[in-house]
Amino acid sequence: KDCKTVVDVIHGNKKLSLGRVASAGHGSYLNDISPWVLGYILGVEWEDVTVVYTDEKYRDNSAYRGYKGKYMYTTEEATPFESMLARVGDKIVEYESARYKQQRILAFSNWPTTDPFEYPYEIASHFCKCAQVDVEHIACTEDFLAGQFASYHVYPYYPDYLSGVEDWSFFGIDDLSAFRTEDGKLNTYRMYLTLLTQYHENMPVVISEYGVSTGRGMAHRDINTGRNQGNMSENGQGQALVECYRDIMTAGCAGSCVFTWQDEWFKRTWNTMHAVDLTRTPYWSDYQTNEQYFGLLSFDPGNERSVSYVDGDFSEWTDQDVVSARRDITLSMKYDERFVYFLMQKPDWTLGSEPIYIALDITPKSGVYFVEENNLCFDKGTDFVIILDGEDNSRIKVQERYEVLRANYCQEVYCFDTYLVGNEPEKNSDRFVDINLVLDILFDALNSSKSLSSEVFETGILTYGNANPYLPDFNSLADFRAGENGVEIKLPWQLLNFADPSRMMIHDDYYNGNYGIEFMHIDYINVGAGTVETPVIRMDKVDMEGWENRVTSHERLKKSYYIMKDLWTPES
Repeated sequence: KDCKTVVDVIHGNKKLSLGRVASAGHGSYLNDISPWVLGYILGVEWEDVTVVYTDEKYRDNSAYRGYKGKYMYTTEEATPFESMLARVGDKIVEYESARYKQQRILAFSNWPTTDPFEYPYEIASHFCKCAQVDVEHIACTEDFLAGQFASYHVYPYYPDYLSGVEDWSFFGIDDLSAFRTEDGKLNTYRMYLTLLTQYHENMPVVISEYGVSTGRGMAHRDINTGRNQGNMSENGQGQALVECYRDIMTAGCAGSCVFTWQDEWFKRTWNTMHAVDLTRTPYWSDYQTNEQYFGLLSFDPGNERSVSYVDGDFSEWTDQDVVSARRDITLSMKYDERFVYFLMQKPDWTLGSEPIYIALDITPKSGVYFVEENNLCFDKGTDFVIILDGEDNSRIKVQERYEVLRANYCQEVYCFDTYLVGNEPEKNSDRFVDINLVLDILFDALNSSKSLSSEVFETGILTYGNANPYLPDFNSLADFRAGENGVEIKLPWQLLNFADPSRMMIHDDYYNGNYGIEFMHIDYINVGAGTVETPVIRMDKVDMEGWENRVTSHERLKKSYYIMKDLWTPES
């Protein structure tokens, strides 16, 4: 039914309403865009458990094993799930052929999680590789003139198990020399693409999704080529896309599609989604959630320009932005849909001359007044401390009771239950810890109840550089930049445990009956700055007002866009 709807839509012949609520899809599609539609890719990235469940449920039911239609049919090896795909594909071709006298090339969506390969037992068991979808089991009749291709979404950092494969002879690859990088590492991305093209002898292979993210957060690390899922600059994104494209074409694929044209503020990521209100993600730009930043086109906050650019030029700051002036340190602050910005100024100060500490009191439920490790005293319960200590040693740390990683992934990362009696941190604990994101959750394959220490990425480290996109030395990952007698800083909201800054919703106390992440509203925070010589860092109240649904943004082509433009521009 959905496929028939799509056919009518592209031919400009559909009035559509999917429900009575305002958020349901609806519209009148009256323009025929079919001349610009090359083909169809049916389905989604199938959940492996869905495929296995379907195949097991209908394994012994002859009515669901095999399909024979006018345009597509299955081979004897086809599973019930593959038979379902063949039926859907046949019906969309039948519908368009009969009603519009047209046919288009067709594929079924697939990805490594449900690829057709059999893996070594160690890999299959450890990573739960349990399902296969093989479109070689789906064939076309002579009446289907357009034909079929194989479509895969393949990203360089996923699946993780490719980097763990040492003996590729299992897959029929004995000579690895052609897949070595200049520094001797295996380019497992190119190897996997080569496996796909070698396997599909009867149809071309298109990599219909590949890409990397310019988000500040990271969810997967590619240990071989460094093309990670997140924490890549716009220049790094562009170079990674070029390298992926060359790997795709070298492997013999028929074509590819970069994911994606534009950033998507509404998206979620598995290792940050617990920390935000998922019903409100379209109303702010969460730079910690890498899934939001795969685009070549950015939507930056502000109608025409953002309220601040961290570039060492303080001319955009005014006296109205000052929130704290204590002793010889002045602290200013402003914010928008993506960042909280700070400007710290101190006469005769240069970055690296002495550490500066910026204290933030976000939640009224916990906080500390004294940190023995750094000999710091605060007059308010402090939750976060920004440590400015040179270009390479600056970071933000969190009081351990307010550490979101511990609240959600303590068992997986630290191997104990933080909610058991005696394990929860004190409200006034003076221990500040690094802010990390979990990258991989590891379990003992022989004992599913026993977790191993999982890999984490310290996202609290602050990157030095120029964050102004209109300057030549722009680094989209830069968090702070020094100027004359001061430094500018920008921090993403989620790094400070904001779940929805558009309504100023933060994380409630993880303990005290919550046993996890709940949200609460605040009207203000307290901020202050000082050095180890400051007797007590005095903190001042800053009113915080959200913007609800009144979101501002403006378009900007990323540096990666121009890199891809150069790659794909024909030489004259």
